[in-house]
Amino acid sequence: MMQKAVITISIVSLVKNSFIEPKQLLAAKTLKKSSAFFLFCLLSLSVSIPLFLDGYATLEKFSADAGVIADKIPSFTIADSALLLDEPKDKGFIHKTDTVLLALDNQEVYTQRELEKEMSSPDLILSLVFSKDAFILYAQDVPFRLPYEQADGISDESIKKLLRNFSSTQFFSGVIMLLFSFFISSFSVLLTLLIIALFANVLIGFMRKKLLFREMLKMALIAAAIPVLFFSLLNGFDIYPMVQDEAIVLIGIFYFYNALKD
Repeated sequence: MMQKAVITISIVSLVKNSFIEPKQLLAAKTLKKSSAFFLFCLLSLSVSIPLFLDGYATLEKFSADAGVIADKIPSFTIADSALLLDEPKDKGFIHKTDTVLLALDNQEVYTQRELEKEMSSPDLILSLVFSKDAFILYAQDVPFRLPYEQADGISDESIKKLLRNFSSTQFFSGVIMLLFSFFISSFSVLLTLLIIALFANVLIGFMRKKLLFREMLKMALIAAAIPVLFFSLLNGFDIYPMVQDEAIVLIGIFYFYNALKD
C-alpha cells in the first residue's frame, strides 16, 4: 500500500512539475513501467467515465421503455405460418417510447414509408414490427426478419420475456458497458500517445536529439496527462469540444518542444 502511495505521489509531482516547467518532462524518460502503466490506466479510466455515464443513462432509459412496450404487446400465437391474435383487431397500432417501438401491422394498414418515418428517431434503439407475414426486429437500423412460417410456436410471452430480460440484466449489462468503455478509452488514449510520440520523433530529428521511442512514449504520457484529465472533466459535464483530440496532441507536442529546446 505504501509503495502504491509513493508511486502515485511521484507521478503527480512529475506531471505537475512538467506542466509548470516543461524541462522537467525529460525526467519522464526514467519513469518505471509500473508507474507508466498506472498513469495510463488512470487516464483511460478518466476518459471512460463520461462515456460510461452517457451509455448507462441510455441503458436505464431503454430498460424502462422495454418494460412499457412489453405491457403493450397483445396476446398472440404464431401457428400455421400466421399471426393469430387472441383478440383480433381490424386496425393496426404503433406504440412508441423514446428508445423502443412496437408496431402491429398484420392488416397492412401502414405503408413502409410511414413505418420508416416512425423509426427515424435517432434515439430509437429497438423496433418490433409484426407485419402480415413476418416478425421484423430492428436493432438501430439493422433489420432481422423472421417469417411466420419459421416461427411456429412463438407467442406474446416469448417477446415479453425478451423485453423484460433487459431490465433484469441491467446490472450485468452495466458491468459489460463499463469494461467496454474502458477498452475503447484505453485504445483512444494509446492512439493519442502514439501520435504525439510520432510527431515528437520528427521534431527530435530536426533538433538533432536522440531519444528511444519508449522514452518518447513515457514523455508523451506525462505531457498528455493534464489535457486528458481536463477534457475528461468537461466531457463529464456534457461538454465535448470539437477539436479536443487535436488539442491534446498539440499541447503534448508543445511540451515536447519546450522540453527539448536548448
